[in-house]
Amino acid sequence: MIMKLILNEKDILNKSLEKGYIDNKKPINTIKILAKHYLSIGMNVRQTIDSINNFLLKNMDKYNSVKWINSIETMVIKIHKAKDYKLLDIKQVEITEKELDTIKNIDNEKYEKLAFVLLVYAKIYNQINENDKNWVNAEHKDIFSDAKIAIKIIEQGKMIYQLVGMGLVESTVIVDKTNIKVNFANKESKVVLVISDFRNYVYEYLRWKGRNIKECENEECKILFSPTNNSNKYCKNCAKKLHNEVKRNTWHKNKDKYRNARQTKDPVNP
Repeated sequence: MIMKLILNEKDILNKSLEKGYIDNKKPINTIKILAKHYLSIGMNVRQTIDSINNFLLKNMDKYNSVKWINSIETMVIKIHKAKDYKLLDIKQVEITEKELDTIKNIDNEKYEKLAFVLLVYAKIYNQINENDKNWVNAEHKDIFSDAKIAIKIIEQGKMIYQLVGMGLVESTVIVDKTNIKVNFANKESKVVLVISDFRNYVYEYLRWKGRNIKECENEECKILFSPTNNSNKYCKNCAKKLHNEVKRNTWHKNKDKYRNARQTKDPVNP
């Protein structure tokens, strides 16, 4: 799972301006980043709205201006009022020895993974909000997905409640949002783990614990994965792509032989 928080808005902006990139799964992310950029270079609200609209017209397949204009206007006005045009550029998160020891001492891998993911989120939100209060404001489904814990919503709440009972986190409900404060963050200890790739990052913790975690050998991927056996060299997605590529190459290599074999078959005694 890839963390859904956008941490590299600067890189995404450059990609959009240079190559017309749009987050097709969630175009509002691209709209937000473009709004920050255009407002930061001195455009007024109207100019920013028009610039974003023109960008989407040029680069988004089947773009419908009528459908999107209200969303664009709402986002631009919101950012203009906040006067917050800073683009996020979070490169890494540092995890300390005492933090890892606290997590390991839970002595239950499922809860350890949850605590680790919450810690990473807290450190990211500290950078986003420029504070060290260690609060997390993310949906439970994203947190548990990142932790690779597949359980029902009611069980998710129970697990967080257990961490509260251990004194590791605090939970506060404010207007339909659940904020979680991580109490065991300790930046004064020695840094022993640096996370710069937020894909499958919970595997960083498992690897630190000594679990057999590998890095995909596809140079264009290099995502961490948990191999099913020692011979696995690629993550599941890359292994599938490689297998399909081998099948295609084999077919193309032998297609003339197959065709000739069919043509030379005896129609009477095949």
